[in-house]
Amino acid sequence: MSYHNLKIGYVPLKSDLVTAPGDYRRFAHYAEIREIDYEIASFEKVYDVVVVTQGADITLWRDYQHGIIIYDFIDSYLSIPKTNFKALFRGFFKYVVGQHKKLEFSYWKTIKRMCARADIVICATKEQQDDILSYCSRVPIILDYLDSVVQNAKENYQLGSPIRLFWEGMPSNLFQLKLIKNALLRLNQKYNIELHIATNLMYFRFLGKYGLTSAKKEVGRIFENSIAHEWTKETIPDLVRQSDIAIIPIDSRYSLNKFKPENKILFFWRMGIPVVVSDIPSYIRTMRNADLDFACKDEVDWYKKIESLILDSSMRQATAIAGKQYADRISNTKVITKEWDNVFESIRTSSSSS
Repeated sequence: MSYHNLKIGYVPLKSDLVTAPGDYRRFAHYAEIREIDYEIASFEKVYDVVVVTQGADITLWRDYQHGIIIYDFIDSYLSIPKTNFKALFRGFFKYVVGQHKKLEFSYWKTIKRMCARADIVICATKEQQDDILSYCSRVPIILDYLDSVVQNAKENYQLGSPIRLFWEGMPSNLFQLKLIKNALLRLNQKYNIELHIATNLMYFRFLGKYGLTSAKKEVGRIFENSIAHEWTKETIPDLVRQSDIAIIPIDSRYSLNKFKPENKILFFWRMGIPVVVSDIPSYIRTMRNADLDFACKDEVDWYKKIESLILDSSMRQATAIAGKQYADRISNTKVITKEWDNVFESIRTSSSSS
């Protein structure tokens, strides 16, 4: 399938296209697979298609008058309550740091206007799709490509000492480990637990520019017997393979967290490791679809389900294999590429009929 007849612009999260997962796990990787030519989009130029990410200035691109707009909008900002303090000032902060050229205090309205301008809005969950359909009629759900971080899946399920639990993610999400702090402490009284963290070891707490903080210190305050590793695409597969159980605690009091997609579960499963997670909607669906039951509603659940995997090696292996079989089937490169194909094929179809 060729799209060489289209002039395509792309507004990335990061201009290097390799730093942000939202670039190399989404359109940029699709374009590489299909050998699609594109350029970093300039608002002044005329394109047949512009793919706009969440790193774009949507106060600018929503007024683009020339080509088809595909808005790759994968976070649930529309679900955030209007009383949320941080959300109330998000538009202002984006203006202050220069991400938006126009000052618009209501980030909800800014996103709604961007969705209404877009010809297609790509999202990541059913809940997000339901929110967006009020503003755009074409809202496909497309998950991430995981090729860059899935390598040589885990095969050894014998426990060593210490027992290695594993968490990975952005440092801004480290606070969610506090949700299971007591469960970890209780488990550590019976078993030798070691918590491994893969994240950015140093990060700014405010606006990406202020309050330089150590992830090691923050994790240490939550669980003393922890080891922090610098997150890289090259090292993450080894860290997962060397671990025994992956954990994904989510603080569902925050809508952005509650309505996250299942990408992280699928990554861990494709790496062959059993996963225990919080009971947010996408995680519950994913567990149910894989015929597994490791979604937790509280710390009692977390304690019981982690302990059940510690005590039973056959369960660890069977859970990992079942998860891997499901993830390999629904999130492989062929499946994700076909979903992107459908988006671009619909563009060509609508363009030829107009």
